[in-house]
Amino acid sequence: MKSFFYVLCLLAMLITFYIGLQSKLYFLTLFAVSPYLGLLYILYIAKSTTALMTAKVVTVFLVVVGLYFLLDTTYMERQLGVKFSFLFIPLWQCTMLLVTGLVVYFSNKKKRHTH
Repeated sequence: MKSFFYVLCLLAMLITFYIGLQSKLYFLTLFAVSPYLGLLYILYIAKSTTALMTAKVVTVFLVVVGLYFLLDTTYMERQLGVKFSFLFIPLWQCTMLLVTGLVVYFSNKKKRHTH
């Protein structure tokens, strides 16, 4: 079932690559794709039910909101500038990934006590 979320991340990466290369922002494009690579890794390491559910919810949230803001600032609001969206959206996504990564890590490490 993780495969749907892997495909979702890869699709977001392709859309981000396309917009970045179209805007000729090569270095910022690599920076903008890095949160999706982090999402793929978090999905990969999620083993417990709680960790997997957390990874799936955050994947959908980051992909939908990240692509919405990227497409909005690129095509709808031209005065905002594409460079700012390629700089600040990945920073926000990386902050969310840091928190999510900690939750997934500690959820995987949680030991169950049996009596």
